[in-house]
Amino acid sequence: MKPFSAFLIGASLLVSATAASSQTTTAGSQSSTPSTGDVSAGTYGSGNTDPNSVGVSGGGNATAADGGTATTDSRAKFNDNMARQRSVATARDEDERARSMTNTHVRNDGQVRSRSMSIYKEKGEKPIIDRQTTRSGEK
Repeated sequence: MKPFSAFLIGASLLVSATAASSQTTTAGSQSSTPSTGDVSAGTYGSGNTDPNSVGVSGGGNATAADGGTATTDSRAKFNDNMARQRSVATARDEDERARSMTNTHVRNDGQVRSRSMSIYKEKGEKPIIDRQTTRSGEK
């Protein structure tokens, strides 16, 4: 059976806003599960802000072989003061599970934070967890 593969590139948003800083601030993160088994999942996200705008982008991918299932979801919200992005990718089969999540928050005052986490679990084994966090412009 052919492996099922899903790939999603998240929306990219750019919103006009007034920022307290006169420089561009950027942060991003990504995380993925090991690709040695029949399932894998990965997500990524990034955000930036400058004196006139805030923006986020992100997405993810998931694969599952041997009759497994894989799903991805990426969403973004924004207004004049902030932008948020969330991506989730999951894959599973009879004895393996993979999940990856990324959240990115951007504020017009120059603060950008991106957090990613992935978990891979094989039946009877301990989970493998990967966490990444990036922050810029914290006061």
